[in-house]
Amino acid sequence: MLTFITALLVTSGLIILPLKKFSCSRFSLLLVLIPFAAFLSFFSLIPQVAQGNLIQETINWLPGLGISLSLTLDGLSLLFALLITGIGTLIILYSIGYMDRVVYLSRYFSYLFIFMGAMVGVVLADDLILLFVFWEMTSITSFLLIGFNSDKSSAREAATTALLITGAGALSLLVGFVLMHEVTHTYKISEILMQQDQLITSPLYVPIFILIMIGCFTKSAQFPFHFWLPNAMQAPTPVSAYLHSATMVQIGIYLLARLHPVMAGHASWFIVLSTIGAVTMLISAILAFKQDDMKLLLAYTTITALGSLVFLLGSTNEVVIKSAIAFFISHALYKATLFMVVGDIQHQTGTRLLSKISGLRKAMPVTFLATIVAAASMAGLPPLLGFYVKELVYEAKLAAPVASEILTFIVVFANMLIAALAFILVIKPFFGKQQPLNICEANRKMSVNALLLSLMTLVFSIFPFVIDRSILSPAASAVMGQQVTMNLSLWHGFTPSLALSVITLLGAIVLYLQKRKIASWLNSMDGILKYGPSYWWSCLIAGAMSIAAWQTKILQSGKQRVYLTIILASVTSCMLYTIFQQHVYHYDQLTQDFNWLSLFLFIWILSSAIAVVWVHTYLRGLVFLGMFGLGVALLFLVNAAPDVAMTQVLVETLIVIIVVLNISRLPVLPHIVPEPVRLRILNLCIALSLGFTVTTMLLVITHGWFDSFVSDYYQQNAVALAHGRNIVNVILVDFRAIDTLGEIIVVATAAIGIYGLLRLREKGKKT
Repeated sequence: MLTFITALLVTSGLIILPLKKFSCSRFSLLLVLIPFAAFLSFFSLIPQVAQGNLIQETINWLPGLGISLSLTLDGLSLLFALLITGIGTLIILYSIGYMDRVVYLSRYFSYLFIFMGAMVGVVLADDLILLFVFWEMTSITSFLLIGFNSDKSSAREAATTALLITGAGALSLLVGFVLMHEVTHTYKISEILMQQDQLITSPLYVPIFILIMIGCFTKSAQFPFHFWLPNAMQAPTPVSAYLHSATMVQIGIYLLARLHPVMAGHASWFIVLSTIGAVTMLISAILAFKQDDMKLLLAYTTITALGSLVFLLGSTNEVVIKSAIAFFISHALYKATLFMVVGDIQHQTGTRLLSKISGLRKAMPVTFLATIVAAASMAGLPPLLGFYVKELVYEAKLAAPVASEILTFIVVFANMLIAALAFILVIKPFFGKQQPLNICEANRKMSVNALLLSLMTLVFSIFPFVIDRSILSPAASAVMGQQVTMNLSLWHGFTPSLALSVITLLGAIVLYLQKRKIASWLNSMDGILKYGPSYWWSCLIAGAMSIAAWQTKILQSGKQRVYLTIILASVTSCMLYTIFQQHVYHYDQLTQDFNWLSLFLFIWILSSAIAVVWVHTYLRGLVFLGMFGLGVALLFLVNAAPDVAMTQVLVETLIVIIVVLNISRLPVLPHIVPEPVRLRILNLCIALSLGFTVTTMLLVITHGWFDSFVSDYYQQNAVALAHGRNIVNVILVDFRAIDTLGEIIVVATAAIGIYGLLRLREKGKKT
């Protein structure tokens, strides 16, 4: 069932892609039913998972490497799968209304379905390599979705940045997985989770931890990799809503939660996650205050939420993990709603800038109601789900065994900023004098979706028992690696957590009232803020492009001489390194067959080769080239290879004839343009080095140990089976006839191609 659901989503995207005349109105029902059916399938499995059962499916993939197509559904993966398919269903329905006037609709929905299937694959994967494959699928499809408006250079640049950063993190993640396999001797996640002591005590734990953290932090936009996420707002709004609420950026959070039982026992886990999470949430919340674009504002609050989740997952305290799970579902619901709200406003008004819109509550009442609920949950106001979560978070941080005062202050201040931003999202667009005028509510497929999600938030807030035992408790249990029971309740009495909630609300009101001063102060800091990670990333890309241009200028000059020089120099260097590194040379063996005839031929061939390079006319070069070929033929003849010597003489004769014919067609016999002396010396050095290296290699091979099994077979069967005494010819014509036939076909094909090109050239001259 799990395999079928994943394959269904991916296959649906592949089927949609080639449909050129794709119409939302024609396929709208089918488009919505596919993810909705997947959601219902996962929903039906809630009772089994709530009882602690694991649903597993395994198909052999690469058994020799211990890799399998293994899928597992537990509490954590079920929570993510429900959000991916549930919110995904509403995103598909929302896209039908939002993208009605967009071309290339088949491409858009194809990318979206494949992305959804890849996300489901990530959270269900019980094999590290399979998880990595789906992980990279999300990177590729998100690249295509972010850059969907490819006519805009900003969209292309944002998509490329996201792909480069997440792709580099994925490579780091893969290396971490391989090292983890070296320690645990398995790629199965369910088996790795039972080896905490073995992994934590291993000397490879620290490199594994660093590599996996890089992968997770790049994917979930943690500092200093956070800057790619606001740039990804170039994607269509439905894509942004999906990426930020339940999919792409949540994968890193999922992996941290998945590996929590096996990696969280080490001190570095708490230090790194708490530090990076705290820095991320504070920086992004502060930067959100200076944003006039509502999508950018929401993007920075998403980074704040992701930082909060990383911050919480750094702990091993049961209460902290409960708050992380509750916050995840709360954030997914209100963030998807708010992005849809922004999409509605932009679709109807043509802008999403806070400075250009106001007073829309009467013109867009449905959107206004959805915003009220989502923003209230975002601000943590009772009795909404965000308030439950905030109470849990405060309770958790007050109970933290290490630095509870500092951790609590960070969380309270970040929540003040987020609550103030929630007030801005409600008051600025919907209150005051209406502008622009003549605005009406968005179509039902758009506005109703946002309202549905807000109603879902209300239901879960009023009846928290619907999700706390059946969905949240199994998820928290999977993260903790032990049975955990969650009990969400609105009233805990007069507790320190309640006092902190009141302080948060009052602080948010103060921050909202001082929003202009805060924005002005942040704008005055632009000179410092511009030298952040985004600036250094731009410098890195610019430097890489400069190096690429310099390298291309050298290596891709368009001159065959340069290409041959680089290739021959590289081959020579590698062979010489191998010879000296492996100590395979023995000069006493290499010189034991020395004789004066060999020395004479060596001097003949060497001197004629040098003369070919040094002459200044084609005719002289041709003479010395013939001398070179004749010397090689004599070398073959002296070494008892008359057939090879004859072939060499024929080849040399043919070369001379071809060159003479070419020269005869020239009106005037030109002189060779002399090369600079340093270039000729370089070419001479490379040629001598390559010749010396190949000669040394061949002498080492011929004087080394040789297994005569193959040669003995040919000697014994050349006459008996092939009726030939020339063993070389018998091998080429009989024993390896297919190879020879293939070579002849290649040569014949090349000859036909050359002949065709020459004919075309002659026709061109005639016309």
